[in-house]
Amino acid sequence: MKFFRIVLMTTVVALFAVSCSDGNVFELKVGDCFQEIGATEITDVEMVDCSDPHNHEVISVWNVTDASLPADSAFEEGCYDRFEAAIGTPYAESAIYVTPIYPSPQSWDQGDREVICYSFEFNDADELAMVTGSVLNSGR
Repeated sequence: MKFFRIVLMTTVVALFAVSCSDGNVFELKVGDCFQEIGATEITDVEMVDCSDPHNHEVISVWNVTDASLPADSAFEEGCYDRFEAAIGTPYAESAIYVTPIYPSPQSWDQGDREVICYSFEFNDADELAMVTGSVLNSGR
């Protein structure tokens, strides 16, 4: 079931536009919360306090050590590998999903190696859910 929802999330993200840009994506850190994103190349996000309703939270930030730009699946796997340490439950058993923001070929050529793993959830109607509070160490 999670695979279907990940595919759905990829489609959903492409349909939304960022309404207000107040946070540079390159400055995101673990525990930062933000609203839905709608571009394939992201530079800014709408930051919100995690105690307010939001769609996403950064659960991990890491740097790629490969000599060349890895396949997209490597970034996804890296987020899955870091999920349990951040949330407190294995990814396959969680109601929370994760996906990466990772270097484009152009930013890779400029030295960008940072990967940001961020969480999201779906509501009962399989729509992107609004979450209040942090998912970090929630065990959900």
